[in-house]
Amino acid sequence: MQDFDRALQKKIPTKDSIHPEYTMYLSTRDIARLGVLMSRSGRWNDKQVVPADWCRYITTLITPFQDINPTGLRVPGRPDRWGYGVLWWVWDAPVFPGGVYDGPLQAAYSAMGSGGQFITVLPQDDIVIAHKVDIDKDSRKSVSAMDYDAILAMVIDSKCAGDCK
Repeated sequence: MQDFDRALQKKIPTKDSIHPEYTMYLSTRDIARLGVLMSRSGRWNDKQVVPADWCRYITTLITPFQDINPTGLRVPGRPDRWGYGVLWWVWDAPVFPGGVYDGPLQAAYSAMGSGGQFITVLPQDDIVIAHKVDIDKDSRKSVSAMDYDAILAMVIDSKCAGDCK
């Protein structure tokens, strides 16, 4: 982490839970590096800094899309199928007659933070996407998960133009 500032990190009490919210303020550069670290199974500069088994475990589907509760996280008509691992949302490939979806989102995982902060790893294409919004300066600049889905689709389409499976 190059830009990390401990003074910016906060614990915020929540009215609906005894567990406070822990906000993390990271630069776009640092969240991109976190994505790269995860995409490399915890290795950085030929050094294992996070156990590879842990990286694999937290990015493995634990709660499938259809079991997500509250069901409000399952938006009708939404084109994606993100289930949940541990701290990461994991692409839950839809099954179709004759097989399983195989495409750019296969084995993908994403950290989805407040107001439009996202880190998405696309292992099929060795791509890490870091998306950050400065919602502290203007909360109207928040990016919803559906808006991010559209951004993610555009990134995938631009990478795959004419060469996708």
